[in-house]
Amino acid sequence: MAGINNFVATRYDFQGLSSLKANETKTKEESREINAKVAAEFESMFLKLVTDSMRSSIEPLKSDLLKNDAMDLFDGMFYDEVSHQIANSQGLGLLEWLNDISDRREDKSS
Repeated sequence: MAGINNFVATRYDFQGLSSLKANETKTKEESREINAKVAAEFESMFLKLVTDSMRSSIEPLKSDLLKNDAMDLFDGMFYDEVSHQIANSQGLGLLEWLNDISDRREDKSS
């Protein structure tokens, strides 16, 4: 994936992610590489939203010992990294779905 990393600066670079799909003259291998990058970034952001919701739901249960800014910062960074690692390692199935759509689109155009 070294070739496509030049297009995307960070995982929040939506313009860079959309530019990956802009050019339709790509080989099947390049298309799968782009699908993998887009799926991993989307799944990472989705999992981060899920963990943020989970964290906010247990907020009333925290004791005064655990309520401080440093702990909140650490929790946020921890869940951000966990969501990124899950998305990059096993994912949620979005990559297979994108590859299936790309294969069907190629079959129709052939």
